[in-house]
Amino acid sequence: MDTTNIVTILQASIAPFVLISGIGLLLLSMTNRISRPTEIIRRLLVELQSAQDKDRASLTHQIRHLRKRCALLRTAIFLSILAIVCVSGVTLLLFSSLVFKIRLDFVVEILFGASLINLMVSLLYLMQDIRITLHSLDLEIKRRTDN
Repeated sequence: MDTTNIVTILQASIAPFVLISGIGLLLLSMTNRISRPTEIIRRLLVELQSAQDKDRASLTHQIRHLRKRCALLRTAIFLSILAIVCVSGVTLLLFSSLVFKIRLDFVVEILFGASLINLMVSLLYLMQDIRITLHSLDLEIKRRTDN
């Protein structure tokens, strides 16, 4: 393989790797976000064991809300990882098509499109988590200021 082919392969790989880096940063943010409600759920479960009856409903409601957030974030994380897998597949197919001189354009386009769709849906799940977080915060502010 001559130097020109290697340079072409590297050039074809740069864009997917930039996309992987960007998705990786989003993934880092999502994994950081999921740790907070997880820890709060653990703390609330301990509180729930010794809580008085009047507080049990509120604690259970909070736990359910936080668990819903965890489920949304889990789906967002899964879709982001799937997007990275698709982009990695694009990179592998680009490399293979250049090395072995085969046409894989259609498969590359499908995988790249799938990666973008997974990324967009993942971000929608993240937005839903943020919406629920802010709604919960509003409820807590209202509860504390009404007393």
